[in-house]
Amino acid sequence: MTQKNSFRLVGAAIAIALSLAAMPGLAVDTGGEGNGGDGPSLSDARVHIRAEEWKEAIAVLRTIVATDGNDADALNLLGFSLRKSGDLENAEGFYLRALELNPGHKGANEYLGELYVEIGQIEKAKERLETLARLCGNTTCEEYEDLEKAIAAGT
Repeated sequence: MTQKNSFRLVGAAIAIALSLAAMPGLAVDTGGEGNGGDGPSLSDARVHIRAEEWKEAIAVLRTIVATDGNDADALNLLGFSLRKSGDLENAEGFYLRALELNPGHKGANEYLGELYVEIGQIEKAKERLETLARLCGNTTCEEYEDLEKAIAAGT
């Protein structure tokens, strides 16, 4: 192959790559995070959560957790959705499982603490707040602030 042909091939490859990159309709949809594209995603669940559609969010999250029981984010959101739907007992189990997988999960620490406030276990809620204080370091984080407010309102 001549040098001139090599340049043409490289130029053609670049042109194809640029045209494909400019065509978002051809991009592969992986389904968002949480499942590798084989079903509902955490993004789908979050849409339902924002709309306070707890039953729908729980269904999506149960599917994700059935596929990957080691997804701390999905476990946390399932606990959150269950708690918001009134199923406090099952919510606690999902928060604890999320924290077993990822003890530094700020969301699960916050939400478990809020659950403890709801059921009157303020000391346990304060333990979650202490954990968040360690996780957030020298700056306060949203999870810490939200749980601190929940504890103040619950006492």
